[in-house]
Amino acid sequence: MRELVLFVCQRCSAADRFGKVKLNKILWRADFRAYAERRLPVTGRTYQKLAAGPAPLEMPLVLAELEAEGSIAFSRREMADGYVELRPVANVAPSLRAFSPDDIDYVEEAIRFYWSMSATQASDLSHGVAWRSRKFLDPIPYEAVFLSDGKMTADERLRFGAMAAAKGWTSL
Repeated sequence: MRELVLFVCQRCSAADRFGKVKLNKILWRADFRAYAERRLPVTGRTYQKLAAGPAPLEMPLVLAELEAEGSIAFSRREMADGYVELRPVANVAPSLRAFSPDDIDYVEEAIRFYWSMSATQASDLSHGVAWRSRKFLDPIPYEAVFLSDGKMTADERLRFGAMAAAKGWTSL
């Protein structure tokens, strides 16, 4: 996790907007997309529901350790919209030897996806059913990536209704 944090901070150094929220969303997207496509996340870390969206459970500790040892620093930036960004800046190069090229491809895709977004935009996109179905601070299992935010078709509703009736399920 530490090395990926350094990598993402290094790669996002030229982004107009980059702070803790986007760092969390980049790692979340990389991990959950990797899990959806190959059943293997990049980091394997536990994510939890926070107000700004999913975030690795251990992120505060990782950032504190990296800052304490001087591997990252936080640059305070006043944004035009009145938002204050605390930008994590990597002071050392990451070691990516523990990651496969595919792992890094998932992280790179997530960086590109969120590159031009604000923290609010990135956060809003992460508030899908996987996030909404959890209580604050609850873990979000990787399998939640298979939950859909789309509406069921009429045929799907009929099939699901028949399955629910056969199993004795009821609505609350």
